[in-house]
Amino acid sequence: MGRLSSVLLKALGALVLAGIVLSVVGTIVGIGLWVVTAVLSMIASLAVLCVFVLAVIGLVSVLDSGSTTEDGTHAPRRSTDETDPEERLRSRYVDGELTDAEFERELERLLSSDERRGRSRPNRSGARDGPSDRRRLRDR
Repeated sequence: MGRLSSVLLKALGALVLAGIVLSVVGTIVGIGLWVVTAVLSMIASLAVLCVFVLAVIGLVSVLDSGSTTEDGTHAPRRSTDETDPEERLRSRYVDGELTDAEFERELERLLSSDERRGRSRPNRSGARDGPSDRRRLRDR
């Protein structure tokens, strides 16, 4: 019986060793799965938070859109003291508020009122030239 007992003892030792190895492997896999679960949980929480923030921003923008002008846009206000009349006229033309004919008519009116007041500004050559000023303002 000596031989059988040593074989049984070795088999029992191998079984205990296998149990320990499987326990260690199971623990490592469990820790890995716990980390993955924690990361996925944080990602899901951040996604829910982002959806909530976007919903609040959307709600604020919808509520704020009721305070716009009738056509749905905010009209920019410009100070009349900051720019001269020619610059305001040019910006209105660029914004599409004036047609070509309206721009020409208003520019003529401005240039003639400047000449009547004696406010003519010299151009680069030092002389005032009506058509070239008109072309220069239109091309800007």
